[in-house]
Amino acid sequence: MSTGVVSAIPETRVSWRLATFLGLAGVAAVLFVGLAAVPYYLSASYGPPQYAPRKGWLMLHISGGIVAILTGPVQLWLGLTDRGMTWHRRMGIAYIAAVSAGALGGYYMAFKTDFGWVFGASLASLATAWVTTTAMAFLAIRKSLVEQHKEWMIRSYVLTFGFVIFRVVQPLLHNVGTVTEQLAAAGWLCWTIPLLMTELVLQGRKILRVRA
Repeated sequence: MSTGVVSAIPETRVSWRLATFLGLAGVAAVLFVGLAAVPYYLSASYGPPQYAPRKGWLMLHISGGIVAILTGPVQLWLGLTDRGMTWHRRMGIAYIAAVSAGALGGYYMAFKTDFGWVFGASLASLATAWVTTTAMAFLAIRKSLVEQHKEWMIRSYVLTFGFVIFRVVQPLLHNVGTVTEQLAAAGWLCWTIPLLMTELVLQGRKILRVRA
């Protein structure tokens, strides 16, 4: 068996694992948008009444998040498999614009929240991490640091997916503390733990590849 065939086998397996993972992420993203985001566009009274005075900023945040979370799986697939670079770059520009808009709305909501400063701090920190990882991905590819670009984009999308995780975590805390405390806890847990797990995978793979 030739070396070309041998090297192609693990690459194919990796592609299938990646396709499966990103496919599941895409399905979760579509369900989230349909069930949790679209209703904000269909009804003026949907969502906590505390958001009503800041509906414009909330919609900016949601709109940016929708574009980022839906384009992310396709963009990551193209980038991580080095396919369709023209479309990857175009979607990358849309993704950066979406993150910028979503983070801007997020900052405003964080500093004007009615659910306590701890929850506001979690939103502001998430927005900061979201913008920072996306900016680092952009700077890395501008310097032709392809592998670093890929890693930073993975981190960025994990933070984008924090919106979905928040919706999963919050109901689990239903019987823990007050509503404000539940929101604050969910606001931190939805991105810090996933980001830590992502870092363990990214850096752990590098460590395990080194033979003593």
